[in-house]
Amino acid sequence: MRILQIMPEFGLAGAERMAEDLILSLRKAGHTVKVVSFYDYHSAITDNLEKNGVEITYLNKKGGIDLPVIGRLKEVIASFQPEVIHTHRYILFYTLLARMLASVKAPIVHTVHNEAKKELNFIYRKINNFLFLISKCYPVALTKKIKETIIDEYIGIKDLPIIMNGVNTDNIHPIKNDYKADADAFKILHIGRFAEAKNHETIVDSFAKFHQHHPKSTLTFFGEGVKFEKIKEKVKNDNLTDSILFKGAVGEVTSHFHEYDVFILPSLFEGMPITIIEAMAAGMPIIASNVGGIPDIITNRKNGILIKPEAADLVKALNELADDEGLRKRLGEAALESSKLYTSDQMAREYVNYYQTLVKH
Repeated sequence: MRILQIMPEFGLAGAERMAEDLILSLRKAGHTVKVVSFYDYHSAITDNLEKNGVEITYLNKKGGIDLPVIGRLKEVIASFQPEVIHTHRYILFYTLLARMLASVKAPIVHTVHNEAKKELNFIYRKINNFLFLISKCYPVALTKKIKETIIDEYIGIKDLPIIMNGVNTDNIHPIKNDYKADADAFKILHIGRFAEAKNHETIVDSFAKFHQHHPKSTLTFFGEGVKFEKIKEKVKNDNLTDSILFKGAVGEVTSHFHEYDVFILPSLFEGMPITIIEAMAAGMPIIASNVGGIPDIITNRKNGILIKPEAADLVKALNELADDEGLRKRLGEAALESSKLYTSDQMAREYVNYYQTLVKH
């Protein structure tokens, strides 16, 4: 199939990393994939895609409303003649107008990457609702929970497919020492952009309490974002600069999993986090908040620990895992087994099946 994947830009976040894995798996399966990035933004994701022979067209969009970008996208669509167009995040309206101008009838598949009310603002949600009803635009949910939020939010949407995220596990290695760890020197890992949803203040407060009883423990943050400097300042004010480490945005973070004893993601809201699937594939014990699509992939005390996104719950779970090697091993091995359900190749097969259904419709 000829598939056009469209993203606003390829920052190092979950939706973009999902698209990267999907694009590469689609190509591996023999499909012709072209990629459009609205903004001229280059990252480790675009570098990896281009290294693997994926053609990316950058539309050089300006900030705010930029109507000329519709004409540039129309030229791409008219030239490529896709059988399916796949959009992500907030660019569905631009894409529909460009498709109309290009006189192309390819269906548009739109992945909703988070709870419906959390992913887009009110205006974009109303626009998308209209487009889902009047045009060949079809939403896809990542999890059962996200599907429920879409049906609740979008009038007239009675049903839609669920296609869960998957990751490429080729470069993910198991954690170290068969789950042995020094409780006092417990190594905690968090990956995520520095934004409100990721709950970094609570993470730092929780670690401060945990650290009092585990004096050589460390917390490592991978990521960057609007709250990065604020959290660094908080860490400095809390006198934790020697124990909380900031690694910034790293293109290939999975090779670092084996250096840590537990992965935490106590977010306030989530879709289906790529980082959790990757941590599962590394066999890591996981602590995550019971929000969004997380409980669709983590069953409490079976392949991870689910908590409220509050300091007391996170500290309790950290103490329990630090002190119990058997629990770490049991949860980590179960997470590794569960991760086999969420591969990028499986995700690509399910999308192709759905694409083909729409093309034949």
